Amino acid sequence: MKTPVNLITGFLGVGKTTALLHLLAQRPPGARWAVLVNEFGQVGIDGATLTQDGVAVREVPGGCICCSAQLPLRVSLTRLLREVKPERLLIEPTGLGHPAGVIDVLRSESLANAVALRNVICLVDPRQLCDEKYRALGTYQDQLALADVLVANKCDLASPEQLQVFEGFAASCYPPKRLAA
Repeated sequence: MKTPVNLITGFLGVGKTTALLHLLAQRPPGARWAVLVNEFGQVGIDGATLTQDGVAVREVPGGCICCSAQLPLRVSLTRLLREVKPERLLIEPTGLGHPAGVIDVLRSESLANAVALRNVICLVDPRQLCDEKYRALGTYQDQLALADVLVANKCDLASPEQLQVFEGFAASCYPPKRLAA
């Protein structure tokens, strides 16, 4: 049986780790889940934050798993799947990462029989979406474009106008996205 995998993307500071903690708190009792976290630097922070009973957390430090660290990603994934045998796997790449590289690895011939890529979820801070310096970044655009689901996060900090921009942007996407706030 293939392990279902969700990729949780979003630009720096959007709240991916907090969202993962919320997801982990909602998992069914006794469910064996795993999280693979990418830390861009050499010292991981998110892995320690995400560690809790019944969840295996592994870090891929020292580079972006989307590009320069694809081999460590493959090794970490293979080891995690063999050792933990998770019922669900959540992957959090760095906010600077391009998710296409991770998707390519997950769909590669070497992992095709072991994992089933489910929804790619992109967390979006509506304030960032309204800021041209973010909208102009290729990585930011690609994270939005590759997502199956867009989640407006940090809505309590956004103005009603910023939330409307998010909704308008999401409605204009093709292919259509599923939305959450």
